[in-house]
Amino acid sequence: MTLIEPSFSVDPTPRRADGEYMAHAKITTPAVDGQEPQVLMSGDLAAFEEREDAIVYARTWAREWIDAPVREGVVPKQ
Repeated sequence: MTLIEPSFSVDPTPRRADGEYMAHAKITTPAVDGQEPQVLMSGDLAAFEEREDAIVYARTWAREWIDAPVREGVVPKQ
């Protein structure tokens, strides 16, 4: 599991399918107002021959997903 933002964590561990590594990301959001953290699964993002390529792709995808509200000017309240 990789810490990308201080309050988000990302597990970019790929799964093996049909001889390829399937990139996907498991993102755990921070707990807000005493609620439980949410776990979000990206689903399969892309297939790669090399495990490390799948991990890099998933981390990059997760970073962009986490940063999207900031780029769009919508910052969630904490």
